[in-house]
Amino acid sequence: MMGLKVHAIPQFSGQPTIVAALPDMGNVAGIGLAFLARKLGATLFAELYSFWPPYISYNDGLVDYKQASYRFYSVDGSNLLIFAGDFNPADPRRLYEICGEVLGMAQRMNAKVLYSIGAALRQSSTADERVFAAANNAEMMDSLKNAGAKMLRGEGQISGFNGLVLGLAKERGLDAACILGEIDNPNVIQPKAAQSILRVLLRILDISEFDMSELDDEERRKQFMEQQVSYLEKTMERDGPPGVA
Repeated sequence: MMGLKVHAIPQFSGQPTIVAALPDMGNVAGIGLAFLARKLGATLFAELYSFWPPYISYNDGLVDYKQASYRFYSVDGSNLLIFAGDFNPADPRRLYEICGEVLGMAQRMNAKVLYSIGAALRQSSTADERVFAAANNAEMMDSLKNAGAKMLRGEGQISGFNGLVLGLAKERGLDAACILGEIDNPNVIQPKAAQSILRVLLRILDISEFDMSELDDEERRKQFMEQQVSYLEKTMERDGPPGVA
């Protein structure tokens, strides 16, 4: 069971689009939506509270507890809704419940289409920053391709919220698509993939591209750290573990 707290009612001039995603491999969705909301000056208008986490934290004996929440933002001038959160639940019941709440909000706001974003593991040796997409309605494919996404080929699965919400949206008659940035390491943050997705998404939403140099800086820091780790691993392999003086 989840609780919804509404702070304000968005004022849209037309049918809004909703972009909804939860953290996934490389935190592509988390990085992308946080950056999008900040750059567009999105306003928090509702929160979805969950029974999570099942623990408290402490620091030098002092207890701290923060109940996790999922957040709905609005960008009224762009007729845009954004849904984001701190974690993508593995429990199927909770996952379906969150999807239901998001789609319920989309229906209450009379949203015309839903987009989710996420990561796709690199399947080839190409160095290109490719962006893929999948849709629950074939009529959406042309707009996705025109924006720079390649449609996923063959058969496969998109797990977690970012994929499941497309199927449940189709059952409710809501067009939906997932835009995926290609990554090669799911255990390292992937700001470049988030940037590639945002470029495609902004074209679809007909929103002017904004400055993404912060993501470029984050990518350079990531690459530097990867180089340092690689250097240390090679040094350890060559020389063995360091001695104790």
